[in-house]
Amino acid sequence: MKHLCSWLAKTKNQNSLQIIKFLIEKGSDVNEKNYSNETCLHFISKNLKQNSFEIMKYLIEKGSDINSKNNNDETCLHFISKNLNSFSFEIIKYLIEKGSDINSKNNNNETCLHFISKNLNSFSFEIIKYLIEKGVDINAKNKNNNETCLHFISKDLNSFSFEIMKYLIEKGADINAKNNNKETCLHFFCNLNPNSFEIMKYLVEKGANINAKNKNNETPLHFFCNLNPNSFEVIKYLVEKGANINAKNNYNETPLHLVCQYQNPNSFEIIKYLIEKGANVNAKNNNNEAVLILLCNDSNSNSFEIIKYLVEKGADVNTKSNSNETPLHSFCRDQNPDSFKIIKYLVEKGADINAKNDYDETPLLLVCRYQNQSSFKIIKYLVEKGSDIHIKGVLNDPPLNYVCRYQNSDLFEIIKYLIEKGCDIITKNNYNETPLLLVCQNTQNSLQIIEYLMEKGSDVHAKNNNNETILHYASQNQNQNSFEIIEYLIEKGVDINSKNNINETILHYVAKYRKENQKSFEMIKFLIGKGADLTIKTNYDETLIHYFIQNHYKSQNEDELLEIVRYLFEKGVDINLKNKENETVLSFSIKSNYFKLVKFLLINGANVFNLELEQNSPQINEWVPKIYSFNEDMNKLLHSSENFSDYQIQSNDFSKFLVHKLVLLSRFNNDESILQKFIEICQKKPKEEVQLALNFLYTGFPDFDHFFQQFETFKDLTNEYAQIKKDYSSFKIDWYLYNQRIIEIQQLKENLNKEQKEEQEIIVEFFKEIEFDLDWIESKSERKGILKDFHQLFYQDDSQKDFTIIFEEEKKIKVHKLVLIIRSDLFKGMFLSVSDPSNQVHDYSGKSFETIQQLIYFFYHDKFDETKLTKENIEEFEDLKDYYQLNQNSIIDLII
Repeated sequence: MKHLCSWLAKTKNQNSLQIIKFLIEKGSDVNEKNYSNETCLHFISKNLKQNSFEIMKYLIEKGSDINSKNNNDETCLHFISKNLNSFSFEIIKYLIEKGSDINSKNNNNETCLHFISKNLNSFSFEIIKYLIEKGVDINAKNKNNNETCLHFISKDLNSFSFEIMKYLIEKGADINAKNNNKETCLHFFCNLNPNSFEIMKYLVEKGANINAKNKNNETPLHFFCNLNPNSFEVIKYLVEKGANINAKNNYNETPLHLVCQYQNPNSFEIIKYLIEKGANVNAKNNNNEAVLILLCNDSNSNSFEIIKYLVEKGADVNTKSNSNETPLHSFCRDQNPDSFKIIKYLVEKGADINAKNDYDETPLLLVCRYQNQSSFKIIKYLVEKGSDIHIKGVLNDPPLNYVCRYQNSDLFEIIKYLIEKGCDIITKNNYNETPLLLVCQNTQNSLQIIEYLMEKGSDVHAKNNNNETILHYASQNQNQNSFEIIEYLIEKGVDINSKNNINETILHYVAKYRKENQKSFEMIKFLIGKGADLTIKTNYDETLIHYFIQNHYKSQNEDELLEIVRYLFEKGVDINLKNKENETVLSFSIKSNYFKLVKFLLINGANVFNLELEQNSPQINEWVPKIYSFNEDMNKLLHSSENFSDYQIQSNDFSKFLVHKLVLLSRFNNDESILQKFIEICQKKPKEEVQLALNFLYTGFPDFDHFFQQFETFKDLTNEYAQIKKDYSSFKIDWYLYNQRIIEIQQLKENLNKEQKEEQEIIVEFFKEIEFDLDWIESKSERKGILKDFHQLFYQDDSQKDFTIIFEEEKKIKVHKLVLIIRSDLFKGMFLSVSDPSNQVHDYSGKSFETIQQLIYFFYHDKFDETKLTKENIEEFEDLKDYYQLNQNSIIDLII
């Protein structure tokens, strides 16, 4: 190996002089550089060890460039200075003697002295002394921040670094050098090391500018008044040494502002001292805040005494901030245990009791808005001293409205007091809200207060700008008080079905403003019992049931929501109602993943084929297979013999198709009106399009060979199913979901006890096999077998006929030929194949009616009616299973 630099980068034996000599003797270049432009000297300098000195001397003797720079313009002297150890001093001296540039700068203009000052350790002091003796630039500044070595040392001062600082200053380090932020070492010290009075005095005595300002125009005095609770002695020292007591920072804050804003146990003494030394007691910051206002924002146990002192020293009690707030405003907003006596004192000293801020709020309005335990006492005092009780603030709310909107435990007493003093009880704000409306909105509402306001003349029928009544307000908080309040208001004649501007009633509000752990269900039952109309639609065609599902909290139990929906359903709510976005209760439930609710809705007639779901949404992929599996309408229809008849469908060329009523009703959710619409549409369509539509009705799967040819004219038919072209073209069998269903069955078996397992084994195994019938639905690219045969058969004229099945006691049932033929490959010999249309009667007289029902249910629905599946039922199926041709290997592959 001839590449010395490459070897040093890879080896752990960088300090092996013997190997280095060997490589150089074999021709390695001592000045070879790696991709970072580092030579072998750089590598050795990174981590000095006992024999590093000998290696470096050898390399230099062999011609290694002592001032070679890497990509960051760093020499080996920079590298050694980053991490000093016991070997560093001798090597540094040797390098300098051999011509190393002591003032060489990297690309940030940092010398070796900068590096040592950043990383002080026990070896630093002696090396710094040596470097200064050898002429290192003690005031060199780096590029990024214009910082000298003195700045770096000031950032972390201790007894050791202080000695180095003193040495540097004695050797000519500029004590007032400023970095890019205009900070001197004194700023750094005050900000980061404010506790050492001795260091502070030393710096000042050595000429540090005590009025130097950083980029924020902060002097050292600002720092000490802002941060340190034990800085009184330092502050006095700085003032005595000439610190500008009224210096302002970029926010126009003087040291006095900062002391008042960030109070500590010594604040009062510091404030008195600064004022005695000439601090301007009425100086204002950029927000026009004088110190008297700032005291209100950060009050402590000394606030009252400090305020009295400031006022005695000339502080303006009516000084105003940018928002036109006086000290009285501030104390009325931020009330504390001392607020009452401070407010009294300010009023006695001439504070304007009716001064308005930018929101037209007086001190009285602010007390009414920010209420606490002492508010009532303050309100009475202000009113007695002449506060205007008719003044109006935000939204044109007078004090009484403020009290009713922002309530506390003394609410009733305050309301009575203000009304006794002449407050207008029927006054309205910009939203036409009265005190009575506002008091009903809050969780602290009380029937006693409402009764009192009505006795005093409040209009119980008043409405705001949104046509909201008192019932709308009261229903927003569903607590125990709400029931008695609402009942009382209804007894007083308030219309329980009154609507706001978008036709929302109190029922909508109960669901809309529902919170966790509130008694919404009880409230709904209570209101319906009082005559609330649960069928009223909003302007968006949404009823109460829509609102409940949309406003159900995820953290709440779905069972609670299901209970509410079940109750509303029993009360006659139409679960298939659509809002203006064509969304139904079912679509909301799917989007929210309410599995139990979806099942309930489907069992009780929710319309699947009119779902409006977002294209390719996760809900479609996850829920549509589940929706079809829960379509229980078929079960109801199968047990009614009148449903085994045919509808005649006619195309525009008078071609006729006999379609089993059971098929159509199951697809149209037993909705005759939609069925009739479908029949009317078919009469306007050619034979091919009608065949295509009927094909889809039977299979639930489009005939792709014909579909895309007919799609444009087929749109209005597919509207009834909310299907669009992209749905069809991207349709794929979701084998993952099927596999999950198999897994669920296996888990069902595992959860059964031993006795149940034995009893249910046949049922579970047979169900597992039946599930495999999904195989007959094949992808559009590989359709073959029975699905292809079915598509071919569908376009034959003789396909629109019925088969007759005979069962026990010569009973008969008719099943549509197409329905049976589509299963013919699965039940060989049970029914006719496509090629054998002759026999149309099948005798299964040995089978019970229940068994035949199960069989037909499966033909129509791809699953058994589990609600009526019994052990005996399954055993009777054993001989039917023999006809069921299953590829066991395919099942195993599918599950895997």
